[in-house]
Amino acid sequence: MLTLVDENIKDLDLVVGEGETCMLRLASFTVFPSANIRVKVKKGGTFDGAFADFSRGNGRFSLVVELLGEGANASWHYAGIGNGDSNKTIDTSAEHLSPLTKADIAQYGIAMEQSRMTFIGTSHIHEHMARSSTSQKEKVIVFDKGAVGKCSPILRIDENDVEASHSAIVGKLSDEHLFYMLSRGIDLPTAKRLLTLGYLKPVLAHYDGELGERIKECIEGGF
Repeated sequence: MLTLVDENIKDLDLVVGEGETCMLRLASFTVFPSANIRVKVKKGGTFDGAFADFSRGNGRFSLVVELLGEGANASWHYAGIGNGDSNKTIDTSAEHLSPLTKADIAQYGIAMEQSRMTFIGTSHIHEHMARSSTSQKEKVIVFDKGAVGKCSPILRIDENDVEASHSAIVGKLSDEHLFYMLSRGIDLPTAKRLLTLGYLKPVLAHYDGELGERIKECIEGGF
């Protein structure tokens, strides 16, 4: 497993060999990292990546995964918060360059105060890459009137015998859920924190030890 935190998150090129597994864990608590990471996954290889982001600042983070051999697969989970006047762009793409490849991308963000959070990326199944599967799930919850969330997933499918899907949601916390919690005596800040905990907590499955505890404290502590 490769774990990078804060200033150690920099431009990176990774190669996952045949039948190998690469686990990449990123965590940012200070300044948002503008970094470009490229991953090449060979036959039967697996890339498993996650990014827990509680940083401030402006920038663009880019991840490109190239699935180069049959049976290559990749998964990616981002969970992050934008606050203050931060302007973050997370650009995540998967290139299916061999048949029988699979990619799953899931990205969840919360935009608070005057921040802006943007998810973009392309899942591209090239011609003749049959029986491949690709998916993108992107969602931004907008907490405050001055915040902006944007999701722009793109599917490029040049082959018929494949599975491909994407979803993009930008919205506020459920009024119904908030009303339910308020009606039971929970104050508004606590209700928002509890709902956010349930929204971001799944990223914790990718972390353990002291880093996992730090991420948990960031979520439960109201950021």
